[in-house]
Amino acid sequence: MKAFLVHRTPKLNEAKEFLFSLRHSDGIYIDVVFLKKSFGSKWEQQAESKIQSCEVVIVYDIESCNESENTLWEVERAKELGKPVIGLTKNDISEKNIGDILSAYEFSSEFEECFNEPQNTSQLLELYKIMVDSSEQLIQRRQITNGFFITIIGFIVGAIGFVIKEKILIDSGILVLIFPIVIGLLMCRSWKNLIENYGKLNTGKFKVIHRIENTLDAKIFAAEWVALGKGFRKEKYQSFTSTEQNVPKLFSYLLWIAMVMTLLIADWEPVIDYLSSTINNIKMLVSVLGTYWPL
Repeated sequence: MKAFLVHRTPKLNEAKEFLFSLRHSDGIYIDVVFLKKSFGSKWEQQAESKIQSCEVVIVYDIESCNESENTLWEVERAKELGKPVIGLTKNDISEKNIGDILSAYEFSSEFEECFNEPQNTSQLLELYKIMVDSSEQLIQRRQITNGFFITIIGFIVGAIGFVIKEKILIDSGILVLIFPIVIGLLMCRSWKNLIENYGKLNTGKFKVIHRIENTLDAKIFAAEWVALGKGFRKEKYQSFTSTEQNVPKLFSYLLWIAMVMTLLIADWEPVIDYLSSTINNIKMLVSVLGTYWPL
């Protein structure tokens, strides 16, 4: 979330530390935007431009900001521009009351605005079925994606292991294996990111499903989630995302081991000689050119 910070200058570092700490304690990632100075001929234009580029405006320590004309101007201008303004009092800061920030980060109010009072039960049930089917299709796509990466990366790991074991490439020639190893590592990174995003997308779908269930007589998916310990009891349920992410990690470890073995086995003398020769040739070329075009 990109937020413009309204603050008093002595409180800047404190405010930044407080907002950055939310990343570790509450999983709220805030890209803080602020003015380095609020004086001069163009500070108002700069403030307005930065406010326009942000999702919300956070007023750090309302009590102290109310004592400054400049911070009051920033707050009023933010309201005129239609930006949500979240105020933190001294008590909010000390007690870490961040309900409004969390709501803005998760778009809670906008999420609720997507739902009206149900008028047509049959239509609501059809939408419910669509969301459930969409979730199942997402799981199928996820399995296909996992199968693709397992096949490709598994082949790379197997081929590299076979080449090293059978000594098909020797001396400095074995350094060629670095290229497929790097490709494999990049694929592992992409695979891990895809698994994470699939998990987030599925979480979003079930938030919608649970919200629709609030208007129905029975909440079967919500009940199932409660029965599984709501994600807090690992002995009852462990998310597929956290489990699946171990697979690309394992492959990346194997590839790093292959990288180390390749670098240790390789004969570096020809490579070093080639690099030394290239550097010497460059030096000679620079020296010759220097005689014609002196600096």
